[in-house]
Amino acid sequence: WSVMTSKALFEYEKSLEYAELFDSEEFDMGHYPASLDKLHNRFRSVAQFMKMRSVRKVNREVFMLRHDGFDSHSESKDVINKMFEESNNAIKTFVNEMELQGIWENVVIVMGSEFGRSISPNRSGGSDHGWGGNYFVLGGSLKGKQILGQYPEQLSKESDQWISRGRIIPTTPWENIWHGIAQWMGVLDNGDLLKALPNMKNFRKCDMFTDQDLFVDGQVPTYDCANMDEDNDGVVDDLDLCPGTLQYFIENGLVDENGCSGTFPPSSSLSPTSSPTGEHTLSPTLSASPTTSTLPFQDIGNNGSPS
Repeated sequence: WSVMTSKALFEYEKSLEYAELFDSEEFDMGHYPASLDKLHNRFRSVAQFMKMRSVRKVNREVFMLRHDGFDSHSESKDVINKMFEESNNAIKTFVNEMELQGIWENVVIVMGSEFGRSISPNRSGGSDHGWGGNYFVLGGSLKGKQILGQYPEQLSKESDQWISRGRIIPTTPWENIWHGIAQWMGVLDNGDLLKALPNMKNFRKCDMFTDQDLFVDGQVPTYDCANMDEDNDGVVDDLDLCPGTLQYFIENGLVDENGCSGTFPPSSSLSPTSSPTGEHTLSPTLSASPTTSTLPFQDIGNNGSPS
């Protein structure tokens, strides 16, 4: 309780200090155009916080802004045109401010949504909730003018990725994009990346975008799926149908040409441990099931689209 109270008081005192700095000449934002648009004003607040980064003693941080109103189940065209205009104006003004502060090369913007939209319209001229979608990334150090990810070969019922009512199954997880951005922000250790992106373990690492895929000043080269063998089972990731093979199967030569194993460890190889009841149980360090699995899809866009 005392720690939480102390922290709350500290944060309150800091908020009062920052409130005074907001009005100071050094951090004045009077040059930032005024607007009634909520997204514009949210970007303005972020720009002012970033301008105060030396006072706040931070050298990297993440801000999340909301822009509501895209859930258009009727008259989608008019709604989307209005939302795009608001977004474009807000982002353009923010980018100009970042250039004025001299930090645009150190900033990246990622546009995302909690769900995509259906491709085929409904009876009201709108779109309904979907799955996959297209998202964009932009920044001063980004490798622009490229489309990353796998675009559907057909936007029709003939596509294998098409499900009911024009909903498209995603092909690229969000982890791919954030993996490269996290590396660009200095998160290079694989353990640290897993902490930042816990779902990353559900996908092949060699498919992840690296910071060199996304940024002109990236440090980590593009992963080579044709030669990369992350689980060291002797089958390269590009051909491995069962990533994450247990060490037991590898050591005992129980991995087939697909990187899979259908053989269970013999019971004698499982180390019994005493349970609190005095009964013997299998050691939690070994698994009695083969590592044959399929990769789940995530609710993300079909393409990460830096521009």
